[in-house]
Amino acid sequence: MKNIPIKYKLLFLFSFSFIGMLILAERSFALSKENIRNAAMIFDNAKSTQHLQENYIEPLNVLHEKSLSLVLSPNEDYRKSIEVEILEQRQRLEERFKALDEKSYAIWQAYLKSVEKTCAYVASSFEEGAFVYVTSVERERYYALLKQLKILQHTAVQYMESNFEDIQSRSQALKYELAVLVILLATLVFIAGYSLSGHIVSSIHRLQEGLQEFFAYLQTRQSEPKPIALSSKDELETMSKLLNQSISKATSDIQQDNEFIEDAISVVNDLQQGILSSRLHSFPQADKLQRLKDVINTMIDNLESKINEEILKRTEQEKLLIQQSKLASMGEMIGNIAHQWRQPLGELSAILINLQVKHSFHDLDDATLLNSIQQCNKLNAYMSSTISDFQNFFKPSKDKEVFEISEACQKAISMLKASLNYHGIELCFDISAKVEVLGYPNEFAQALLNILSNAKDVLSEREISNPFIRLELKKGYKYTLIVIEDNGGGIAEEYVDRIFEPYFTTKYAKQGTGIGLYMTKMIIENNMGGVINVKNTPLGAIFTIKLPSVASA
Repeated sequence: MKNIPIKYKLLFLFSFSFIGMLILAERSFALSKENIRNAAMIFDNAKSTQHLQENYIEPLNVLHEKSLSLVLSPNEDYRKSIEVEILEQRQRLEERFKALDEKSYAIWQAYLKSVEKTCAYVASSFEEGAFVYVTSVERERYYALLKQLKILQHTAVQYMESNFEDIQSRSQALKYELAVLVILLATLVFIAGYSLSGHIVSSIHRLQEGLQEFFAYLQTRQSEPKPIALSSKDELETMSKLLNQSISKATSDIQQDNEFIEDAISVVNDLQQGILSSRLHSFPQADKLQRLKDVINTMIDNLESKINEEILKRTEQEKLLIQQSKLASMGEMIGNIAHQWRQPLGELSAILINLQVKHSFHDLDDATLLNSIQQCNKLNAYMSSTISDFQNFFKPSKDKEVFEISEACQKAISMLKASLNYHGIELCFDISAKVEVLGYPNEFAQALLNILSNAKDVLSEREISNPFIRLELKKGYKYTLIVIEDNGGGIAEEYVDRIFEPYFTTKYAKQGTGIGLYMTKMIIENNMGGVINVKNTPLGAIFTIKLPSVASA
């Protein structure tokens, strides 16, 4: 048994079990098939009994009752209808009794003649003779025929009982046979499996003990593991030899690799402290550790320069993105300036025309001239202030500062107010409380302006009726919420997760660069430590900006 390979041992056990299952399955199918056949036989017997009851006994009772009703009918009309029913019932029963045995058919013929005779008595208006005949001769023959049908029914029931007893005995015998087969096969499989599993478990236990000694050595580095000894000529003995060779080789290599790991840990600790002068000098046995050594040393050599280059590159890239964002919005800002100047220029033109008309009609006095000059100066100052506001708006904030969030919101609104009025868009600004945050006020105003400008463009492009933009400030325990909502129909579902990506735009190439919302996200999340997200509402889209308040900043 020890010299047989495990795969052949298992093959023998599985083959034996498979043959046993096939035998059990065959006997189970035989039992099931026999039970189905017996059940069908009992069902046929039950149907035969039911057939006698429904097609002979019950119709015979109806015929007898009709015969009595014919004798006792009060007038000729009732008798005629009953005679028709008796004739129909006789014809049906005649066909059915022909299908039975000769004895039952002969008794039926005798009873049928008595019914005919009763009908003859009634037809001849001999009611007394009909009554006497139907309650004597006809009744006797009716009971005789009924008795014969009950005998047939009883015979069918006895046959069904006999079949049922035979079915019980055969089913019991098959059950015993299956039970004996199950016990026998289970016993044989158990014995064979126990013997085989005992040998395999014993060998695996020895392998486990050897591996445990090796793992204990890996943890303690004290006593070297002993070789695993197996005497069986199977796969487990081959495995033990391979394990002994591997353990011996691993034991000699582990010491060198441990020295390298300790050296690597020391170098990593130096890197964590910012020391870039440490290098790996030990020689590991494993090729991957040797490659790791080369990679770590090379990484340390280039790390500082790479870090400086990456910082410089990201700084330049961020500056370029900010510049692109400002250049992209410059055209829109020029349009906003035009909207801001449209009304003052119109007023200046009206004042000048008025002066020209008065001068033409020699109606220009000093007071009117001075008043017109003052109005022109006010309009000029307003237009100059507008230019200053736009210039200051684009100046970047050098350092973080504490600023009133509502003031930054008002600055962004003032940049866009005239354009909103021109497009007929209602802007509602709701301030629940004065809130201060730490950050860059101009950058925040620009981020807010990007969101408001996008909302304005959507409302005007889609020609929304009664367009509006709602801006709301809410102060929480640790955070401040800025909510911007519009009724522009929302963002397409396939674009909702991408609108903050750089260079992604839903506008035409000439109308948008895809930088605005990306820079908005950079300003809010990277520069001010906040969070921005967007979702659709039944009416449009809603942007939510979450910034830490000054107390928790």
